[in-house]
Amino acid sequence: MATGATLTVGLAQLNSELGNNGANLRRAEEYIDRAASESCDLVMFPELYLQGYRADELFVDTAEPVPGPTTARLETLARQHDMYIVMGMGRLEESFPHLIYNSLCFVGPEGLIGCYDKVHLGTFHPYMEGVYFAPGRRAPVFNTRFGRVSLQICYDSWFPELTRTYAVKGSLLNLVISAGPSGSEDQWKTMLRARSMENAFPSVYCNTVGKQKDFSFFGGSKIVSASGKVTTE
Repeated sequence: MATGATLTVGLAQLNSELGNNGANLRRAEEYIDRAASESCDLVMFPELYLQGYRADELFVDTAEPVPGPTTARLETLARQHDMYIVMGMGRLEESFPHLIYNSLCFVGPEGLIGCYDKVHLGTFHPYMEGVYFAPGRRAPVFNTRFGRVSLQICYDSWFPELTRTYAVKGSLLNLVISAGPSGSEDQWKTMLRARSMENAFPSVYCNTVGKQKDFSFFGGSKIVSASGKVTTE
């Protein structure tokens, strides 16, 4: 991070109620309050947390625009707690052609900072992301009071070119939200350590946990140092 800056991160390793934005947001608010009580500067929620990774056909009716009702509420909480929040969600593009993205919103004390749409969609058995989502087309880096940060969603991390692009753009910290399946624990640890060592910046990983339909998620949220050491898990 910026010289002399320290950052306390809360990783909300949660499951979701499929297709119930309201219930999932209310639960998120509880964890945001908890993170604030523990003096966190940043709290992260998993991939597609707002609707649930396996909401599938429900994304047609539950995807939200950014800015929209959920981001408005998160902005209020971020200002109230002087905190940054990363929330995974299905995002509706309101203009033509009204596409839906596997996205995240990034808010802070200054309001809505931006959103990121997943570029690399898992569309191979048993994953069906390309059926429900359009691929993202941007690799943004965001300015915060702690320095420049980048954001990725799950499978994005398996492509070193994207992470390297972030580093070249000046990112000092890579934030990764995920719906990593059970059985891939070792692969994820290897992947995150490699991305951190290649680019000499820390990686922060927040994963889903529990079951959704026939999918099981392993949790395993962690922080990896710039030298590739898992410092918290």
